[in-house]
Amino acid sequence: MTIGIDLDDTLIETTKTGNEYLKEFVRDNSITDYHDLSKDEYLKFYGMYLYDIQKNAPIKKDALKVLNYLRSKNIRVVFITARGTLGFTESIPITLEYLKDHNVIYDKIIFKKNHKSAAARKEYVDLFIDDKERVLDEIKRVGIKTLRFTEKTKKSNHDIVSSWPEVKKYIDNLIGEVKDEW
Repeated sequence: MTIGIDLDDTLIETTKTGNEYLKEFVRDNSITDYHDLSKDEYLKFYGMYLYDIQKNAPIKKDALKVLNYLRSKNIRVVFITARGTLGFTESIPITLEYLKDHNVIYDKIIFKKNHKSAAARKEYVDLFIDDKERVLDEIKRVGIKTLRFTEKTKKSNHDIVSSWPEVKKYIDNLIGEVKDEW
């Protein structure tokens, strides 16, 4: 089995961290989510804070534990991320260093993928986990099972999990595991 996983807001708390830096960028607090910036302001913000956001954002709670568990089950993990797009190629070495420094176990990482379905198919991904509905819609259209990492209150065309222990439970159900090994 191969699991495809997005990085930002799926494995790593990127938005929460980015919005902390937004407080320095927009001092009047008129915007509270950096995704709501205009394209030009977004690019300016990202240019100023990319390194700090990607270096300092924490990994989601229990994610490493679940990744280690997946490895123990011989499940292949492929990260497919948009990082490195929009001319921010410095994001690639930052990400590789971050994953190494945090002892993140994975089999492969693919950068610069705003559209992830072709890469997921090429890697024979059986299940793709992402926080974005539009990405998962695209993945689902090519016949890959999808799992959305978001709050339970959100509407979605995909099964929803809001924690990494829920990811583990979902995968256990897929592979027929019934006991909790941790």
